[in-house]
Amino acid sequence: MHVFLSHNASDKPTALRLAAQLRLVGTDVWLDDWEVKPGDSIPGKVNEALAVVDTVVVLWSEDAAASRWVGAELDTALARRLAEDDLRVIPIRIDDAELPPLLRPIRWLSLRPDEDLQAIARAIVGLPTSGAFLKAMQRQIDEAGFEFRYFPGYGVVVGCPHCGASVHELEHWSATDDRRDDTYAGVRCTSCRWEDGGEI
Repeated sequence: MHVFLSHNASDKPTALRLAAQLRLVGTDVWLDDWEVKPGDSIPGKVNEALAVVDTVVVLWSEDAAASRWVGAELDTALARRLAEDDLRVIPIRIDDAELPPLLRPIRWLSLRPDEDLQAIARAIVGLPTSGAFLKAMQRQIDEAGFEFRYFPGYGVVVGCPHCGASVHELEHWSATDDRRDDTYAGVRCTSCRWEDGGEI
């Protein structure tokens, strides 16, 4: 599955989180922040992507409704859908903005702040349960050959988030605050000395 994620800049945090969920299960996601490099033609890159993707996800909001960019991407997607009938267009309402008339007959999803982002990602890729989502994620990890470690006080790490050093260059640390009777732990990079952690 190759997804183009159309959104307004003000909805970028939601777009990034959804794109990350989709990538976790092996979906090829086109997101402007990831695909458009300095010096690239933005309209050119968007045109290229919209010509080859099989799914366009539109994050629909008041800001998206007022955006000429989102409007142009949606027009292009709907024109291709009418001409070729092999493109899925999935509107996701993230606020109370009314869908435009051409999107109303399409089954849409709702993503409000209190709704489950993983459930939206599952619906897009056709995974019926959380278990199916986790199995797809595990397959992705296995096929990619990722190495990762769990560090108490921090969590799972595949590499240093500061310098990119491999998991083999990370070490566990722990300390006790005797006055407060608290124990802290985390992870430290032996290459750049970055560290983080918390109370355990």
